[in-house]
Amino acid sequence: METKFTEQESLAVISEMINRARNNIHKGAGTFMIYWGYMVAIAALLNVILAYVLHSLSIPTNYSFLIWWIMVPAWIVSFILEKKIDRSAIVKTHIDHFISSIWKAFGISNIIFLFIIFGLSYALQEFNHFFYLTNPIILLFTGIGEFATAKMSRFRPFLHGAIAQWIGSSTCALSIMLFKNGNGVLVQFIILAICMVIGFIIPGYKLNKLAKESHV
Repeated sequence: METKFTEQESLAVISEMINRARNNIHKGAGTFMIYWGYMVAIAALLNVILAYVLHSLSIPTNYSFLIWWIMVPAWIVSFILEKKIDRSAIVKTHIDHFISSIWKAFGISNIIFLFIIFGLSYALQEFNHFFYLTNPIILLFTGIGEFATAKMSRFRPFLHGAIAQWIGSSTCALSIMLFKNGNGVLVQFIILAICMVIGFIIPGYKLNKLAKESHV
């Protein structure tokens, strides 16, 4: 038997679906943003610390970049975390799929970009100049991803986070002119860590707090 809805009932159903979808985005995005914010910020700061330790031991500071290999197991943990979030989600909406696709494209773009940077560095035997580009461009990519997420989820802290990423990208570029002898790269890592705190960790906690208040 076909069920007929009145206009008021139809509007109520649509409103409920919108609210559920909105709460679902809050529930899923917060933990993911916090996780990557901490991972990147910690790796960046460890890179700076290792560089100074290696320098004091008269060991080439380039070895400090090896700390970024922790991103490989981090991606595995991230995949598991994403699956867990998907299973606990109230409903999977088109907005969720779009946001997920944006960050997957972000990850693929970063991998390709790093492959190009390291490939050119090795081929031309010129490392410093290429590495100076890494953090500014990655922060630029991050700002684009977070801006799109902010517009789709209508969560203003993500917009603030995107602005922080773009300011960080510009500041990293300026550090090239202000700091010499490789110190500019280390300053960029400090800027990267700050951007992760402002752009990922803080909005992520705000998102989880909103989800908790909404009883999701």
